[in-house]
Amino acid sequence: MFLLSVTALIHDTEIRASRVCQRTKVVVLGAGIAGIAAAQALSQNEVEDFIIIEYNAEIGGRCRHTSFGGDRNGDPYTVELGANWVQGTVTDDGPENPIWTLAKKHDLRTHASDSSSLLTYDPTGQLDYVDKLTEFDAYYSKLENQNGRISTQGESQQPLNLHDMEDADLRSALSEAGYNPEKDPQARTAEWYKMDYEYAQPPELSSRSRTLASHNSTFRHFSPTSHFSLDPRGFNTIIHSLASTYLNPSDPRLHLSTIVRNIAYSPSDITVHNTDGSCITASHAVTTFSLGVLKSSLITFSPPLPDWKASSITKMSMGTYTKIFMQFPPDEIFWNTSTEFFLYASTHMRGYYPLFQSLSHEDFLPGSGILVATVTSPFSSIVESQPLETTKGQVMDVLKEMFGVENVPEPTAFMLPKWGEMEWAKGSFSNWPPGFTISEHDDLRRAVGGRLWWAGEHTSRERYGYLHGAFDEGRNVGTRVARCVNDPESRDYLDVDGDEEYREEP
Repeated sequence: MFLLSVTALIHDTEIRASRVCQRTKVVVLGAGIAGIAAAQALSQNEVEDFIIIEYNAEIGGRCRHTSFGGDRNGDPYTVELGANWVQGTVTDDGPENPIWTLAKKHDLRTHASDSSSLLTYDPTGQLDYVDKLTEFDAYYSKLENQNGRISTQGESQQPLNLHDMEDADLRSALSEAGYNPEKDPQARTAEWYKMDYEYAQPPELSSRSRTLASHNSTFRHFSPTSHFSLDPRGFNTIIHSLASTYLNPSDPRLHLSTIVRNIAYSPSDITVHNTDGSCITASHAVTTFSLGVLKSSLITFSPPLPDWKASSITKMSMGTYTKIFMQFPPDEIFWNTSTEFFLYASTHMRGYYPLFQSLSHEDFLPGSGILVATVTSPFSSIVESQPLETTKGQVMDVLKEMFGVENVPEPTAFMLPKWGEMEWAKGSFSNWPPGFTISEHDDLRRAVGGRLWWAGEHTSRERYGYLHGAFDEGRNVGTRVARCVNDPESRDYLDVDGDEEYREEP
């Protein structure tokens, strides 16, 4: 395996000077897992004339890591800023999550995460309210039963009732089932752990039916097990490995550090204009930008997107999931390192620094002294907009309430990514809002003009928000585009359900 060069590959000087656009059959916009999977599908279907454009200096998209803190020798640890888990692996000889397939193939170092390895706290210190988690699970199961069959491993995923379910929000559905945690800080926090921690938004902003379908299609279809990436190469090593199956080192088809400004489309072709003055004209374009970027005004379309497409982009939600990394002296670790998660029930605000995960756990990075706090929308936007020292002070106050003022030292390192503010991301992952119909989501997936295609985790009907959803969508769209390139009479762009299972080649 090779790591692709981080030097941007741009048009040669003569082409740029004359403003003549470089031509190709297919341009893939974005080199996250959806874009890399789409280009691989093109290559496997004998379409080699393509170009991948990526904003950043390396591939990987929101699967991104960095160096943080240091061990006793001063060497930094690798931590994941974005995607971190293989969520749902495989059960016996049932269907296997394609990300798990890739993780195994490329020897990704992971360990199963145990959501039940948990201690609970409130402002008075440690307090056992694990029963609140059990209570939520009981109501959630009741809700599943009320809304139709529960999917089992290996079954094709179908809506949980006979209609498209232009439905109420999950909060209302839970309330109808008898669950009302609003006045109970412990119950609110248990609900956050079970829902917001997975979907990055609260139940009132989540569709009842699609949340149930999403959960079933991952944790029942594959398995309830999630593996946490601990690989020092970074989780995105699987994306680099995927790219290496069809890209050479310094491959001229990969344009890194290239920022798209405008996408002009017509019945005959697509032209992509970049901020450096370069442009690329193609027969087809696969747009894998995050939903957050599509919602912003950072990229324009000429002509403007049709109303049905623009409306679907506006209506689908984008959540922000913010990890806050902190390292403490290894000889002053103040928490139980045999426990993975620590839940905090704030009495004044739901989702106020509610969860800390120990990376100093014996199965992860023992002795590292690293804790990771997680906050989600809407509190993420507050955390990302305020000074880092303010966030640090708030986090330290919470930890002192949990573990005692005298036991909590100052951290030696403190850091957080600001996904909502990154121009190339504008959030962490999508969420299906109440009232957003399946037909509207089909509009989100559907090609514009038969040439402008769309792929990403947000276009996955069942697995939106997940890395494997983005992978599947990229492969499916890449395969369909290849059919259109190889057969100009193909009307494959009219099919929004052209899903195909991933099979690893020998």
